[in-house]
Amino acid sequence: MRALCLTVFMGLPAIAAAQDTAVSGVYFAENVPDSPSFNAKGMAWWNGRLVIVNREPAQLHAFTPPKTFEIFKEQGLTSPFGAAVDPQGRFLFTENMDDVLYRLARLTADGKEETLLEERGVNHRNKNPKTGLCTPLMLASHPNGTIYWSGYPSTGTRYLMPDGKGLDDVRIARPQVGHSYGIGLSPGHDWLYVASQLPNPDARGVWRFPVNKDGSLGEGAFFIAVDQFTTTHLKDLPPAKDGSDKLLGWLGRIHGLAVDANGFIYIGGSHGHPSGSAIAVFTPDGKTLAAMIVGHPNVEAGMPGNVYGLAFGGEDGRTLFISGLGKYRLSHVKLPVAGEVVSRAKGKR
Repeated sequence: MRALCLTVFMGLPAIAAAQDTAVSGVYFAENVPDSPSFNAKGMAWWNGRLVIVNREPAQLHAFTPPKTFEIFKEQGLTSPFGAAVDPQGRFLFTENMDDVLYRLARLTADGKEETLLEERGVNHRNKNPKTGLCTPLMLASHPNGTIYWSGYPSTGTRYLMPDGKGLDDVRIARPQVGHSYGIGLSPGHDWLYVASQLPNPDARGVWRFPVNKDGSLGEGAFFIAVDQFTTTHLKDLPPAKDGSDKLLGWLGRIHGLAVDANGFIYIGGSHGHPSGSAIAVFTPDGKTLAAMIVGHPNVEAGMPGNVYGLAFGGEDGRTLFISGLGKYRLSHVKLPVAGEVVSRAKGKR
């Protein structure tokens, strides 16, 4: 792949006029044609293409459908991780390497880069500092400019309000949820969801924090307990490798999270469990497992074995892209609904 110079992309394609409908049942993901293998973390749809954060080597890749892959940025990167787009259309990303660098930065479409927060030469792993960026992982951005990020293993979810300028301005969400990865906002921007892989039935799943009008967070609570769900009502779902009818037999360790325009919550599971490699979709109230996304049983490697990043995009915003940590090709699945972030960017919310 050749390096790609940063260029300005004017405007965003319009969302299709057809009304979003709720996901239901089983959907089968497949590899994107001509996709290289990535060691990928976060992703975000930005200026008409998907930006993929590659951990090692440290690179940002750009995918322009249907099958153009290019290196978007590599100079100056240390260990990129999360991705999001802010209300001004700038690309946000985190970097996370213990003892070397923790950073929150952004890019404009014309290539200008700005560091928002940075900590060098420290190691916050298994620590709980009361201030600072700490161990930033995945990202979410509020329409008013507040930036939220998850943290691993013990620093919890943190955020920077629009008027925040430095490390001392970083706020900590309560309670501090350990082992958190995926993060996303509800369509009304009144809830922040954070996925946790804690190996505890009373903590593994999704936590929910109320979002105040100014973007600050209220006291959070455990919302979706993955261990409590079964998959027997999804008749087209292939059997899990372990023969279990429990959702835990599919999800394994939890990483990615996304939210669609109807408020449904998507949780990606990895290969930490023998079955792994699936995405579970829950209704907005968190009470019903509405759908599952898995690899097609007749297609080899249709889903990454270690599902990590989830991002909606495509011309109409209704393609869910799926990345994997390790060496996996980019996967995708077409759905009847756009993502919350893409829908918001197009002015539907």
